[in-house]
Amino acid sequence: MLFNSIPFLIFFAVVYLFYWGLPRSYRKPFLLLSGISFYAYFSPVFTIHFLSVIALNYFLYTLIHKTKSKRILTLSVCFNLLNLGFFKYFYFFNRFLADVTGYPFFQEVPSLVHIVLPLAISFYSFQVIAAAVDTFRDPSKPLVSVFDYFLFVAFFPVLIAGPIMRMNDFFPNLEKLNPDKEKMYRASYLLMAGLIKKVLVADPMSTTISPIFSNPSNYDSLSLVMAGVCYSIQVYCDFSGLTDMARSIALYLGFEIPENFTGPFFSLSGRELWRRWHITLSFWLRDYIYFPLGGSRLGEYRTYLNLIIIMTLGGFWHGADYTFICWGFYWGVILAGEKFLEDKLGLKLTPTKNKVLIVLKALIVFMLFSISGLMFRSNNASLMVDLFAGIFTHFPSALESLVGSDSNSWLLGATSLFGSGSLYSFSHIENLERVSYMAFVLLLFHHFQYFPEYWSKFRKYDAYLAPIIGIFTIFMLATLSQDGGDFIYYKF
Repeated sequence: MLFNSIPFLIFFAVVYLFYWGLPRSYRKPFLLLSGISFYAYFSPVFTIHFLSVIALNYFLYTLIHKTKSKRILTLSVCFNLLNLGFFKYFYFFNRFLADVTGYPFFQEVPSLVHIVLPLAISFYSFQVIAAAVDTFRDPSKPLVSVFDYFLFVAFFPVLIAGPIMRMNDFFPNLEKLNPDKEKMYRASYLLMAGLIKKVLVADPMSTTISPIFSNPSNYDSLSLVMAGVCYSIQVYCDFSGLTDMARSIALYLGFEIPENFTGPFFSLSGRELWRRWHITLSFWLRDYIYFPLGGSRLGEYRTYLNLIIIMTLGGFWHGADYTFICWGFYWGVILAGEKFLEDKLGLKLTPTKNKVLIVLKALIVFMLFSISGLMFRSNNASLMVDLFAGIFTHFPSALESLVGSDSNSWLLGATSLFGSGSLYSFSHIENLERVSYMAFVLLLFHHFQYFPEYWSKFRKYDAYLAPIIGIFTIFMLATLSQDGGDFIYYKF
């Protein structure tokens, strides 16, 4: 049930009306029932698994709170990692063993074992691990009731793809479940922004670049590079739009949940980028992997290694494929390289005064992100290699030169029978003109996030702005929208 779908519109309309119509004491039970129903729409069978996982985690959570036992904490973390690993990484490790050993048995396993990835398992696994670790680190916090714990994990606005909430993000909201006009206006703006990003930018970008990633050997170098740029626009608008809608839905219900994006493509370094992109995951990796590994306290080279480890694991969390591991390792090396150049060699990589250099550095960081997007979006490792090889070899006339020797000149002449142009030229990315429009939208939404204080002065006109922008949004969605697809992060 996607946020931009008719079934969800009906579901949320019913939830919203009943939620605020019920007495305050009934709102939390109704919200929990709504979350379970939302999950059951995906799969009734996996709903049983989902509730069982929450129940076991609550049991371990109470033991950790009571005993302060590191063994119980280890058991809790291992259980959730095994649960996540079985469903998400079974086929990956089987493929890895098949590649390493060459045994036919491993190649036959996918036809013998059918495993479906449960909805939101990556996100709720990290959420309950954080709850267990935070309780162990600070057991003085009051014990959460079983009912509130279930609601914390099954809160449906964040179930699809986060943000990854922690207990101190969620439970303070339970004391403030009252209608609030300011929240309703803000929720409306976020919902409109999320729909525009997803429906009018991300989905059209997807149709532009999907043929390229399906068959990169057919496209020229410029098209392959532009595919990375277009994918950066798509993935930002898709995931940021999803986060906007999740925050909007939560606000309509009275809940403040964390922001996940704050203008990441205006960043002047890789380090700043990951403080502004998928913020809740970046801080989760920092607090629960980087710091326990020693962070930057164990020496210079260990710091570089820790950065590479957490980013590689972050890549592996995104998907069970070599492409995601390469993506994470790539960013780990960049972050470690930045730290080495700045801390060890004393180079100043981040301009602060020269506006030309600031824009240039932001463009460099964006292009580094776009290069990584080619790894992230590639359908498999083989196509990823073809894609990067094509960037350096698929020049416009390369294929024609290859077949155009004296003995093969008749082949080029024969193509005239099929119309103008050569059959031995690489294809070009289509609808490239729309990228300029999408880039403008990208910059606009980045300005909203990067300079919120600039836009806050217009909030005094909410009573007029909200309906005007709402009508404009509906008009654009009705006239410009295409067939939509799943959110990118829905499958993670």
